[in-house]
Amino acid sequence: MTAPVRIDISAGWSDADPFRGQFGGAVLNAAIDLRVKGTLGNGKLITSLEKVPAASGLGTSGALRTVYLVAANPELIDKKMELVKRVNILENAIIGQRAGFQDQCAAVFGGVNYFEFHKEGSIHRVSFRESKATHLFDRLVLVYTGDRHQSSDVHQEVFEGKRYMDHIFAIQRMKEIAKEMKKYIANEKKMAELINETWMLQKSLHEKMETDSMRKIQKFAEGDYLACRATGAGGGGCMIFYTDNKKRLIQKLKAANGHLKKMRVIPFKIDYDGIRFE
Repeated sequence: MTAPVRIDISAGWSDADPFRGQFGGAVLNAAIDLRVKGTLGNGKLITSLEKVPAASGLGTSGALRTVYLVAANPELIDKKMELVKRVNILENAIIGQRAGFQDQCAAVFGGVNYFEFHKEGSIHRVSFRESKATHLFDRLVLVYTGDRHQSSDVHQEVFEGKRYMDHIFAIQRMKEIAKEMKKYIANEKKMAELINETWMLQKSLHEKMETDSMRKIQKFAEGDYLACRATGAGGGGCMIFYTDNKKRLIQKLKAANGHLKKMRVIPFKIDYDGIRFE
């Protein structure tokens, strides 16, 4: 049993409670061909990250928990929306780690999708044709910063008490940006503007969103990308760079070994299969 992790093209946050339950949320994301794996034997689930870096900001925990539920309940693989909701219950109510919906949505469905998470619990999905997805793929570079993060800890900081009230405007705007990205996904200039705006909003959520490694990588790549932002909850893990010359940016980053020792470019393709038995 394997499932893909994801790149969030727009930011998350609005897919998580309490915001999602109060205002509804929206996310544009892409499943990628880095897969987590799980096998069930003698009543025990054995999981593997395969080629996915740990604490990467790529929705690994959500993908692993999706695999876990299907390994234990194989019939759920044909009940996709129910599976998405069960993962959310497992993470938040049973394990006790604050998390949203977008990670398991990508793991279950695969492809490039816009998801709306309504207040009453329903989920609306818009899937993009491969031609539009290719336009996006041709401009994205995925970089592991070398810094680990724990998304549940960051979520707790952002959604805690008065801090959450201070962040509602920024999260609402990120939700609106996801909808705008759905419209402009093949518009290079507009997508660059929206990704950059998202990064500014992300950084307003908590002071550790942007690490020293992230600043160094951005400085090193300066002039060869149009926009960038941290994936997931930030504070470490991965970044995406949106560029009009993917090959040149990758070559430049790969030449940074002496300057950014833990950083590495992660090759990827868009994964259209979603969760599957293997």
